[in-house]
Amino acid sequence: MLVPSSFTTSVLPVQENVVKNIIFRVSALCLQLAVYNLCSYCAFKSKAYTSFLMFAEDYIQRLFFISSRGWSRSALIVLGFAILSPLAGLYDTLLWSLDSPGYVIKSSRVNGSAVDDQLLTTPPYIVFIANSAGNVNSIDADAAITGNLFKSGFNFTFPPMNDLSRGDIVPARQSLADAGGPRIWLDDEGFSVGIDSFSPINPHCSLQTTDDRNQAWGCHIPNNESYGMFSEPLGQPFIWWDGNQSEYMRSFRNDNPWKSLGTGGDTAAMKQVFTVTKDRRRHTFLETVLKVSMISMSPVLLDDADILEMVRRTFSDDPANNIQPSTKNLADIIVAAQANHSSFSGGTFLQQDYSVGATSIELLNITNSADQSPIYVAFRVTSTNITLIRSETLPNPVTPLSPCPLYFSNLATGGRLRSTTCYLSTATQGPGARFLGQLDASAVLILSDVLGDGSTAKAATALNETGLLWYQNHTEHIDQVLASRAFILGGDRESVMVDVQHAAPALSYLQLLLSLIPTLVALVSILLIRRDKRGYFQSSFFVAVHATTHLDESRCDKVGYSHVPPEIRLDVVDGHVLLGTPNGGTLGIISLGSVDPPTPSEKDTDFVNQDSYHTVPTMEGL
Repeated sequence: MLVPSSFTTSVLPVQENVVKNIIFRVSALCLQLAVYNLCSYCAFKSKAYTSFLMFAEDYIQRLFFISSRGWSRSALIVLGFAILSPLAGLYDTLLWSLDSPGYVIKSSRVNGSAVDDQLLTTPPYIVFIANSAGNVNSIDADAAITGNLFKSGFNFTFPPMNDLSRGDIVPARQSLADAGGPRIWLDDEGFSVGIDSFSPINPHCSLQTTDDRNQAWGCHIPNNESYGMFSEPLGQPFIWWDGNQSEYMRSFRNDNPWKSLGTGGDTAAMKQVFTVTKDRRRHTFLETVLKVSMISMSPVLLDDADILEMVRRTFSDDPANNIQPSTKNLADIIVAAQANHSSFSGGTFLQQDYSVGATSIELLNITNSADQSPIYVAFRVTSTNITLIRSETLPNPVTPLSPCPLYFSNLATGGRLRSTTCYLSTATQGPGARFLGQLDASAVLILSDVLGDGSTAKAATALNETGLLWYQNHTEHIDQVLASRAFILGGDRESVMVDVQHAAPALSYLQLLLSLIPTLVALVSILLIRRDKRGYFQSSFFVAVHATTHLDESRCDKVGYSHVPPEIRLDVVDGHVLLGTPNGGTLGIISLGSVDPPTPSEKDTDFVNQDSYHTVPTMEGL
């Protein structure tokens, strides 16, 4: 059983609006036919042939007829026809007014290269998801990530990408301990990508390799060095082009807010899909950086309970359960460091075949560089992950944007070359100086005001539970859509599928029902009017004149279509306009009794009264 909403909603697609218009118009014509036949049947049953003839006249003539007949049955028949016939003609307008909304959204799936002509000329490579309203249910992640990519009016969505694990790696050339941190190895010359393993580790700390997959550090650091760590940007991938040449992949200061948001306090997240190309080999990576902070201005310290709560929510395997002993020990270290007015940094590195990760926890007492007086205390937890999602061989090797005598690389965003690292290179000019490759931040997503407010001293507001749950539930989908945008901008567009939506005219079940009803009523009216055996209430006045005046050998007891219509002309005789017949005669009226009426067997007494019967013969020379 259809619920009312689905009964009145447009769900039945048609090819074009013209098809829909034809359906509605035919329905209106059927209703007009039904009105004509039903009124003709009423005239037939009332023996009101003049009323039937008025159906073919205009409104003025009908008005004269009605006024001359008063409130008689024949006048009411004409009045009903004059009202119902134009209303039936508007029936298609009524059907159009029932559109709700009148169309359905149809989708066709094509690859990204098929919609090149719909791309904006310079689509931005950075997108934002914010929650200024404070309601995560109002966040539309798809709209935020796919916005400002295609031309206005182009409706599309990105289906899930199921092939984000086609990267090619080689065996590690160095052990985790010798490499100085986790890397994703890409060729036998040392080409690899990893996490910045230098910035989070103070020189006072030593990196301990616990096994071939894990490294860890943890130590107290001088307060006067804490600000340098606090202001170091997070989430900078580190690129080794070979065994000797390496560099950071840095954000552009002039258009990437993460350049500043990735330093210091605040609670935010950043995801980026970037490519690293060396010669003809291009590798695509997905990076996720999460930063959670609490800050308290001196001399007020962070509450121990808030520190414990933050550690529990960020480090526990199940934040909903009670805190685990290992997590409690970590929180105790932070609490003790704050009580001693010292700074602490600790964390882990994780090495996997196709991904590398890092997690850090810091309590930093930021002091005045002049007199070492405390300014504020910051508690920060960060997490970074870089995953190889695709490797491919280009038809041609990447070429430098401009010449440079040093070791350098191209810098691009959103697939567009912007500059080189020539001006940043510290390598001296020599016989080996060369172009290394190309770095492209294809698509970057920044989340702010979603996870919390890192400028506060309370764990509940620094890391909003509702925002965190929203992020955890949507992060995989966000990765998929962001990767699709990145491949459209700076990768292999043919590998991205795009669901293109367009509006198709549609009918509702209510409109379909109302379109069929006039057809059924018209069929019933046709069956009713067929009770007129002679057919005069089914035919025009021209046919009636043709039959009753015997202009040819056609019969008058049963009329229908005139297969060979006679020629009737207007003649003027002695100042009188007469209807002329094909044989030179004219049509006229003779008085009653001039001819013998037909016998009762020759006429239908149900059709016409005996006393009022008149003959209208063809008159020669009248």
